[in-house]
Amino acid sequence: MYDEFLQQLIQINVLPLCIIIFLIIFIGFNDVYEHEVTEMFVKPLFFLIILIVIDNIDYYLLNGRNTGFIHVLSAVLGYNIRICLMLSLIFIELREEKKILKNILVIPAVVNFVITMLAFFTKLVFWYGEDGSIMRGPLSYTPHVVSFLYAVILFVYGIYILKYDRWRESIVVCVATMLSLLATFVETMFQLRGILIGVVSLDVAFFYMFMHVEYFKRDILTGALNRVSFYADTRNLESKDEVTVFSIDLNDLKKINDTLGHPAGDEAIKGAAQVIRKDLLKGSHFYRVGGDEFVIVSIGVPQEKTDKMLTCLLMDMNASKYRFAIGSATMQDNEVFDDVYKRADREMYANKRAMKGERRKTQ
Repeated sequence: MYDEFLQQLIQINVLPLCIIIFLIIFIGFNDVYEHEVTEMFVKPLFFLIILIVIDNIDYYLLNGRNTGFIHVLSAVLGYNIRICLMLSLIFIELREEKKILKNILVIPAVVNFVITMLAFFTKLVFWYGEDGSIMRGPLSYTPHVVSFLYAVILFVYGIYILKYDRWRESIVVCVATMLSLLATFVETMFQLRGILIGVVSLDVAFFYMFMHVEYFKRDILTGALNRVSFYADTRNLESKDEVTVFSIDLNDLKKINDTLGHPAGDEAIKGAAQVIRKDLLKGSHFYRVGGDEFVIVSIGVPQEKTDKMLTCLLMDMNASKYRFAIGSATMQDNEVFDDVYKRADREMYANKRAMKGERRKTQ
């Protein structure tokens, strides 16, 4: 009997433990280079480790037909840690949203905690029979309802971020959510253990690896896609319809660096990037390709919309303290991307000369 229990315990834990060890090592190696990504995943990893420990305690107590306080405590903790793990992943997904939305999403977790605590005093949630089997009260499915609610929120938000051209992240989130729901169904249907925790461990590792890759595709200072991403993304654009390129160059960066110092120059670059990003349309990709050089590549966006985006961009620039020259070009039939980019670049330099001329007239 003991050997069988030990064998089941090993089968349940080997996958999640291997994944967690891998994550700890990988996060430790990369913390110096991508501290922000590491910070985001510390809580999910912590909750995952605690959940594995609690699940094993619960499994041991269930196998020993324990009906006491410790078994109730392990179950209550397990229900709530699962919710906290899901909530921590939702917060990663909603990292760019306002804090008030995150505060609202905490409410179901608090309600679940209060209700599950009733198991210590009443039979409204659950209790254990004399043979150690779980007995369910009228509120026993509260943790399952809250978990399902958070899964739906993750999935729906995964669809929502398609609006912001985060389609890769959308796929990762939606697939991870569906796999977790499938694992829950399989565990419930066939009375199995360990499948869900293995799948969730894999989801966390997969999400972390995705964020790790995304981090190295972006410019650290501005958050825009970097030069490597620019060349990778524009390699085969000749087959795409309605491709428009905007070449943008921040004015007076050298003067700012020489007179106010490089930290002030970095602030100018970040400020200009924020102004530009504000007007991006769906299908428009924003890159920093040099010190003060930016590029927007719009794919599948009609000409009238890119013209409107340019108008909005110029208005926002004039309302800010930053000035940058802009040139644009739309890909013609049988034209390669490099030629379109060169035309946009020429327009940008013409605009820069015109801006300098206007400045001399006003001096």
